[in-house]
Amino acid sequence: MRKLFYALPFLVFGLCVLMMEPTISRLIVVGLAWLTFLIEYRYGGESREGEELVALGVSTAVVLMPLHRAVSLILAVSMFVLELAALFIKFKLKG
Repeated sequence: MRKLFYALPFLVFGLCVLMMEPTISRLIVVGLAWLTFLIEYRYGGESREGEELVALGVSTAVVLMPLHRAVSLILAVSMFVLELAALFIKFKLKG
């Protein structure tokens, strides 16, 4: 089983929290968390450590969402940017 799947319960929790109290910041955090998860699931997989980092970052951002929105938003955006940078480097070096 891939380590990335450890983030799924937290992503479902994020959807539940978003449905209970929909705000723009929660929508951004949950949306970026799901996008980061899906990008890593589809294009990642070379290293176990990368999957663990994405799972931890996504889970932490979603868990912090009810406690502190700004920290959660910063973490979600930074994880998404890191994942996009890794994807860009992967395809730039490949082609």
